[in-house]
Amino acid sequence: EEDLLGKTNIHLPDKEILLELEKHASNQGSGIEFNSLLGNWKFMTVWKKGSDDKDSIFSSLLRVFSANLEIKKSLSINHPLEFSITASIKFGIISIEFSGNGYLKGHQPCLPFFLNLIELKSGSSVLLSKSLKEPLEKEKSFFALIALGDNGRWLSARGQGGALILWLKD
Repeated sequence: EEDLLGKTNIHLPDKEILLELEKHASNQGSGIEFNSLLGNWKFMTVWKKGSDDKDSIFSSLLRVFSANLEIKKSLSINHPLEFSITASIKFGIISIEFSGNGYLKGHQPCLPFFLNLIELKSGSSVLLSKSLKEPLEKEKSFFALIALGDNGRWLSARGQGGALILWLKD
C-alpha cells in the first residue's frame, strides 16, 4: 500500500475520517456525480463491518491479485446515464472478470449494479464464460458512495454487506 501511495503522492483517509465523511454523505449527500466515477479504480483497503481495524490479509490479497473496478459510460442509447462496470482480479496472465451495469440513485448517492457475465481469461483469450440472470431491483448489489477525494484520486463506499471500502484511481 505504501509503495502505491508513494508513487502517487496521495494521502488516503483513515477509517475515522471516512466515518465522518459517511455521516456527512448520508445527511447532505457526497456530491459524487456520474462523470467523476469514470475510470479504473484499484482496490486499496477494506474494513469489515463492525471492525475498527483494516482487514489487512484480505486487503493485501486483493492488492496482490490486482483487484480492480472499471467504470465506463454505457454504450446503451436507451440508458445514457448507466455505467458499464467490470470487476476483475488477476493471477499473472489469468484473470477473472465480472461485467455488468450500474447507475446512480438517490442523494448520497448509491450505485446499484448487477454483474451479468463472468469470464475466465488467459491474456485476451476467453477460457470460460457464463451469463447470469439480472436480479430484481431490490436484490441488486450496491455501493453507498461516501466520498471522492484528492482531486478524484480516491473513492470510498460502504458495500451492501457493510464493509467500508477504499479505492485508488489508476
